[in-house]
Order: sequence, then structure tokens, then C-alpha cells
Amino acid sequence: MRQASSALHDIGQHLRLFVEGVRDYAIITLSPDGIVKSWNAGAQAIKGYEADEIVGRHFSIFFTPADIAAGKPAHVLQEAMAQGRFEDTGSRVRKDGSSFWANVVVTPIHAEDGTLLGFGKITRDISDRVAAADRLTSSEARLRTLVDTVLDTLVDGLIVIDRMGRVQVYNRACEKLFGYGSSEVVGHNVKMLMPPDTMREHDQYLRNYQTTGIRKIIGISREVVGQRKDGTTFPMHLAVGEAMHLGEPIYVGIIRDLTERNQVEAQLRQSQKMEAVGQLTGGLAHDFNNILMLISINVEALLEQDVSVRTRDRLEQIEKSAARAAELTQQLLAYSRRQPLRPNLTNLNELVLATSKLLRRTLGEDIEIEPILAEDLWITNVDRTQLETTLVNLSLNARDAMPGGGKLVIETRNIVLDQDYVAQNPDVAAGPYAMLAVTDTGTGIPQDALEKVFEPFFTTKEVGRGTGLGLSMVYGFIKQSNGHIKIYSELDRGTSIKMYLPRADGTAAQEAPADAPSLPLGSESLLVVEDNADVRARICEILRGLGYAVDEAADGTVGLAKFEAARRPYDLLLTDVVMPGAIGGKALADAVASRWPETPVVFMSGYAQDAITHQGRLDAGVRLLAKPFRRHELAQMIRQALDDRPIASDRP
Repeated sequence: MRQASSALHDIGQHLRLFVEGVRDYAIITLSPDGIVKSWNAGAQAIKGYEADEIVGRHFSIFFTPADIAAGKPAHVLQEAMAQGRFEDTGSRVRKDGSSFWANVVVTPIHAEDGTLLGFGKITRDISDRVAAADRLTSSEARLRTLVDTVLDTLVDGLIVIDRMGRVQVYNRACEKLFGYGSSEVVGHNVKMLMPPDTMREHDQYLRNYQTTGIRKIIGISREVVGQRKDGTTFPMHLAVGEAMHLGEPIYVGIIRDLTERNQVEAQLRQSQKMEAVGQLTGGLAHDFNNILMLISINVEALLEQDVSVRTRDRLEQIEKSAARAAELTQQLLAYSRRQPLRPNLTNLNELVLATSKLLRRTLGEDIEIEPILAEDLWITNVDRTQLETTLVNLSLNARDAMPGGGKLVIETRNIVLDQDYVAQNPDVAAGPYAMLAVTDTGTGIPQDALEKVFEPFFTTKEVGRGTGLGLSMVYGFIKQSNGHIKIYSELDRGTSIKMYLPRADGTAAQEAPADAPSLPLGSESLLVVEDNADVRARICEILRGLGYAVDEAADGTVGLAKFEAARRPYDLLLTDVVMPGAIGGKALADAVASRWPETPVVFMSGYAQDAITHQGRLDAGVRLLAKPFRRHELAQMIRQALDDRPIASDRP
């Protein structure tokens, strides 16, 4: 018995020494009413009191004034009694008045008979842990804010869905794309952003991937169709990736609106198609012009002879048909941008007023013409004759679209096309333009035909009422003039065609009246270089009939050799531009100019080549006869070129 009592005494002594020596925990005992009865080293280290300073005082001294006022010390003891244990984490106060975060456990101590002896209280300083948790929470909050900011500033839409297809993340770009606010989408199935036909496929794709692993949409970029809140659809590029979150798969979709890109690509494809057709039509026009040249020259020669009335009538019909065919080839050349332009400074207001007088007589009384002309309109550098033809053609088209009469508005305005406009219309350069618009109140053009109206031979008129070259000629001329053209139309409301011509500096020149056709003669020596033997023969025949001494060559190589072999230089070189062989018309002209600079050169061509034009405009000083030409045009051009030579005293 004595040994057992001694052993218990030893155990108690060891326990007391252990408790008093613990420094990581404040272990104290309290009386039933909360008076401190014992104090260990850990309590002194954590709370700052020596044992003789705190034993005998109420434990409420460790609480903040707010907790004391709220009755928390008494509440702690009551809960410990009622529950058999009380645990709390909160702020406590040290001797020096500083506070710290504490984890506190209070347990009641009972005698064997159940009498309450007091309470055991264990306190641990968790300030470092709480501070670390606060730092982590703050870091997570900053990261969350950063992620939210990044998501909201992304240009592309970002959507995250769970394995069931429910939207978890929906950024601000998506709100702009689809028209739904985030609160309307998050938590709902992503199918609400799809048109009906895509909805049915989506769930099947997702289930198949989750069960088979076969990728049809996951990890694959593709073009799909999205549906906005208002029911409209738009093309979009969708890239879907997969990730794991809390052990569950999530799917991240990046969305980009392709509307603008597809529009630009369509415009580019249309432009390339128009360019390809232009190359074809330009080549056809060149060959056709040589044929028309022979027809026109021979008919003109026959009409000068003494023929019967019946024969003359037939020849005149052939002559009219050839002239009409020449007009058609000129329209083809205009579309292909290979007609030679002779631009000069032009005031569009003056051109509109002058042309309106002709249009009033041509269009008829049931068409009201209303010019709306801008004040201080910018000058533009354009081929006035071609622009007048363009305005007349557009007005005639407008008349045909108003069979019951209507209103034709011809408007001018100063316009600055900015970079935003250029982004939507990549075929035009930003800058100032003088605009000329022709608007009618006619039947309009169907939307599906608008993108084709500038193509050659396309027409909305019935068979036999147009060649389909009118608008294509306008398109080619405006493009060749470094301009821009747009067409707007609504059925039963009318059509508006707007042409933008670059602003130029200077003052518009007044047009000189045209001289009456004449056949000036001469006696100078000429060299004619033309690869088409029939055309060459007829040109030489005409020139000899005008009194000139004419030599001829079939290509540039022979032509240069004849210049070199001549005892004296020819007085003029008349050469085709496009010829087979090593030396074309431009190369021949350059060689002559370098060795015989006093010899003038006149070019002939079925269409203007880059060799003698820049962006469709004739190089300075270049003389060009556009095939097919008439005899008086040939005679006048040759005479003018010879007369413009420097007089003998001025020659080097």
C-alpha cells in the first residue's frame, strides 16, 4: 500500500514538473469561478506574466475589452460545464497590452464524487499560423483579382464548362459576343449559346469523349456558329482544351468572332476573281482590237471609193457595227484597267452641272434630276472624259430601274476615309477623297446579286437589254484612277453608287473645244513597226496616201536594224507596244531615244501596258494611238508629233 502510494506520488510529481516545464503551451488551472490557481513556464512565455503576478487573479484579464463587455469569460466557463469541453480561437491580451491569436481549450475538473474542482485551460499562440493564413488568403485574393482582370480584358471570349456542360466561367468578351450577361449564363448549359442544329450534336460529342476518349471537339480548333441572345448567328473560331479541377474534368473554350475576318477574306477573294477576269478580258480585247482595226480601216477606204448606194449602205452598217464593237472592247479594257487614262485636275461640281444638261434631255421628263453639290469641293485628278461617260452610264442604268419615273440624285461631298473604314475595305487607302454619288428611287438590286454587279457580262436586266459591261467598266475606271467604289441597294427603295476619287492639289483646268477631224498631209520619212502583217500593211497604205515615205518592220529587232542601216534617221517611229521577240515596242523606243533623240515616237496598242503607263496613266510625253483608231486620228497624231519636234536650230 505504501509502495503504491509512493508510486502515485512520483507520477504526480513527474506530471507537475512536466506541466510546469512545457513552454509551447500555456497550461493553467482555474477555480470554479475563474481565479488562476497554477501557472506554467509556457503561460509566462506566451502571456508575459510571472506566476506571482497572475495567480489569484481572474482569468478575464486575458480577454479583450470588447469580449469582457460581451460577457465572454463567463460564457467560456458555462459552455465548458455544459458541454464537457470548450474550444475557441480568437484574440487574447498579453501583460504588455499587445494582442495575439490564441487557440484555447477549457475542460472542467471534477472530483471522484462529481464535485467541480475547477477548470484546466490550455492556450496555444497561433499568431504565426493565422498570419500565414492571412497572407495566403490575401495572395489568393490578389491572384483571383488578377485572373478576373485578365479574363475581363481578354479580346477573345473564354468559357469554362464542367463535365455536364454547365458554364462555370463566362468572361466580359463573351458578354459582348453573345449579348447575355454573366448571371444569365453561369450555371446553365452552354448549349444556350448554340443554334438548334448544333445543340443536338454537342451533348453527344461530350458523352462520346468522356466514355471513349475519341476527340471530336476537345483539343481541336475549328470554325463553328454561335447564337446571340437576339437569335442572330455569327461565325466563330472555337478552340477547346481539357483540364482537371478538384478531381473533375473541366473544358475551357476560347472563342473569336470571325465575322470581320470572313468579310475581309470574301472581299479579297472577290478582288482576286475580278483581277483574274480582268487579265482575261484585257487579253481578249487586245486581239479583238487588231481585228477591228482591219475592219475599220478597210471599210473606211471602201467608203471613199465610188460604190453603189446599196453597197454604201452595207458598208456604213459594217462601220457602225465595228464602232459598236470598239465601244465594247473599250468597256472590257476599262474593266481590266488597261485603257490609257489622260487625267487632269477636275472639279466634280462643274462636271456634274455640265453633264446634267445632257442628262435632262436624255432621261426624259419623268425622271427628276437633283444635284446636291458640296461647297469647297476638293479637286481630283481624273480622266474627265471617262468620268463623264461613267456618270452617263450610271444615270442610264438608274433610268432603266425607274420605268415609271422617279428621282435621280447626283451628289458630291468631301470625305475622309479613316483606318477603321480601310480595315473593312482593304482595297482602298486611307485619306481624303472627293465623292461622287448617283442615287435612284428605282426597283433596287437583290442582295444576292450585289456582290456580282461589277463582274463583266453580269446584268439584272432581261435578255437583250444590256451587255453587262456598264458597271464593270465603271468599276475598272474608278480602280484605275486609284479610287474606291461602293454600291448600296434595297429592293423597291432604290440604289446608290458612291465613287471616291483621291483629293489632288491645284485648280481644275477648263476644257478646250475639240477640233473638227482633218487629214493633215506630210512628206517625212516614217518607220512603222507592227507584228500583225495585215494591220501593218493597211497603216502603211494610209500613211503613204497622206504623202509620207514609209518603211516597215515586223518586230522590234528588225526595226532597230533598219534604224541603224538607214543613211539618215527616220523622222518618226510608229510602233506597236506588244510584240513578240527580244525587243518590244517600249525597248525599241528607248533605244531610238538614246541614239536618235530628235526622232519622235508614237505608240499603238490594243491596251495600255505597264511599259508606257504607271497605274494606267500614260507616262509624261508618251503619245498613244489606242486601237482601233480611225484614219483621221492616225493622220492628226503623226502630224502633231512631227510638228512638235524642236526646230533645227534647237536640235543638239
